[in-house]
Amino acid sequence: MNESSSLNDSKDSEKSLCELASHEFATIKETITFVDKTLFIKCLLSDTSKIVLLTAPRAFGKTTLMDMLKHFLLGKRSLFENLKICTEETQFFSKHCKLHPVIHIDLGSVRGSSFAEVKHELALAINCTFREHEYLVKTTDDGTLAWASDKLNMSSINVEDFENFYVRKKCVTLREADLVDSLRFLSEVLHTHYEEKVFVLIDEYDAPVVGLVFESCPNKDDIGLINDCLKHFMAKTLKFNNFIKRSLIFACVRLAGAFSGDAARVIKHYPFLSDLRYAPYLGFTDEEVKQLLELPEVKAACGKVTFKTIRKWYDGYMVSNSPLKIFSSWSVLNILESVNTTGTLKYSSFWIDTGHVRNLGKLFAEPSVREKIEELISNGEVKIKTVKSVNVDHLTSLKELISLEFDEISEENVDLFLQFLADSGYFNILSIDKKTDDIETNTEDEDEDEDEDEDEDEDEDENEDENDSTFCVLKIPNFEIKQHVRNLCYSEALAVIHKFHLNARSVKNYVSALKLLLQSTSERAFVDLANAVLVLLSQSQKIMNEKELHHILYTLTYNSRYFETHSEVQIKKKRKGPGIANTLDMVIISKNVGIIFEYKMNSKSANEALQQIFEKQYYTKFDEPDYKHISEKIYAGLTFETKEKKVFITYQVGTEGISKSVCSDTLL
Repeated sequence: MNESSSLNDSKDSEKSLCELASHEFATIKETITFVDKTLFIKCLLSDTSKIVLLTAPRAFGKTTLMDMLKHFLLGKRSLFENLKICTEETQFFSKHCKLHPVIHIDLGSVRGSSFAEVKHELALAINCTFREHEYLVKTTDDGTLAWASDKLNMSSINVEDFENFYVRKKCVTLREADLVDSLRFLSEVLHTHYEEKVFVLIDEYDAPVVGLVFESCPNKDDIGLINDCLKHFMAKTLKFNNFIKRSLIFACVRLAGAFSGDAARVIKHYPFLSDLRYAPYLGFTDEEVKQLLELPEVKAACGKVTFKTIRKWYDGYMVSNSPLKIFSSWSVLNILESVNTTGTLKYSSFWIDTGHVRNLGKLFAEPSVREKIEELISNGEVKIKTVKSVNVDHLTSLKELISLEFDEISEENVDLFLQFLADSGYFNILSIDKKTDDIETNTEDEDEDEDEDEDEDEDEDENEDENDSTFCVLKIPNFEIKQHVRNLCYSEALAVIHKFHLNARSVKNYVSALKLLLQSTSERAFVDLANAVLVLLSQSQKIMNEKELHHILYTLTYNSRYFETHSEVQIKKKRKGPGIANTLDMVIISKNVGIIFEYKMNSKSANEALQQIFEKQYYTKFDEPDYKHISEKIYAGLTFETKEKKVFITYQVGTEGISKSVCSDTLL
């Protein structure tokens, strides 16, 4: 916090607690909960890299940091009075806080459902950038534009070329090639006017491509088109541009192929929380949150919020090679504003609603995804294979996942989805040392040098890092994320009910039958369960395969208060070596009773399902330490015969017990 300024003077009573509707530095610095991040400016300008790329999730303060840097470079000295960059770095402030030529473009709004729509929005963003430099031109008596700058008048730069970007109606009609060259041209104009190289600030550079994944885009090839457009746009701006001095780029994910040639050689990529240099400027640190909560105004308005409780919900983002953890600043400010407004302390997953990921919620219902999510929730971590940079094929796969049937998703795409969630802020990403298999948290290596031939650079394969994959461990950072993931999985029960036209009373009866089965484990209890499943499934529509059967029976029990449920559970391999470990369908536990279920449909009998439990050693799951409290172990195979409209269950108590078979006796 800005300790050098007092919050007890007469002006403070006019300050608002938070400003959640604006990213503007000048507005946010006037709030009570303003956190001084101005030393980020020195950190960035002291970085020897010509181009710095910072990737971090949405709502961690990137846009405000860029707006702050922009005002500093424009010499708005009064905005920084009494702030750390001024009081603690006096010489640096005096030397660098002056008027510089700055190009700032925000690509966050450049989204659409087709390449044509995205191109139109890109033109509008470029036009907005040019409009910030209206001082360069003037309107003559005959209504035409002319240079207002003597230096530009004496140059060979044509004012009509500037006008094409400056006038909105003209800009939106320009060809893609003209738009691609826009910022390089503006750099030349500013360099000529100021006789100084230009600072280029690009916010959310990945938004045009990533946004197409979540829009109703009928043509998946449009993702490739806009990616190529963005690639050439960045190359022209950064690579074929001798007029720029420094560049800062913010994004959520790094796109492979977006930087090439000279740009790739001089760029320095800092992934989220990978380096202690920039990590403290994204989100809030522990110390900053403590100082916030100690402010008299915050105590008076939000006294119910303690550091202990707020830490449980909103911190947990770990910084590599450091004990430092980062809070979600958006969530912290929202909980304070909520308490200030309502007078009650009610925790919520505020941060979750800030991005696109909510549109992929249905993927949490996919059994392979759910398996790893469950492992994350129960074990605290999960191991996945990651790619260094996200390319067009990856984005296309993500888009296709939205409409995939449950039996079509590959393990690679499951890992890709989880990596995307991690890039979006859902998880901590910890790398693994390949030699020792230990978790490590080293900063990502700098981009490797590429072919020096410019023609080859321009046409290089955008999949530059496609084969540069590695394994990492994902961890849920805090209770906010954990609770949201649980809710997503639970809410899928409602989606399943709607999709398969299930009756609410039948759902309740199915859960009740399972509850009673775990209490008595009698033959009658198994018959009642078969009846409940039969009534439930007979009312449903479109059940095509075992995956969907499994999905329905599991999802409706997930997060039940009566028992603990796990789906797609892997059995620990007895021997090390290649191959995938066996995976059982479902485990249900209540107190000291546990049941392992295997599900089949039509041609495969319940007896075959039970035999599979023993042949593939699913029963050994109960031998693992997490299940040592289970004293009554039951194994059951269940088959739904769609034509006969019957449910068969073959079960066995203990590995040495005698199997019994029951059939539903309800007449539909």
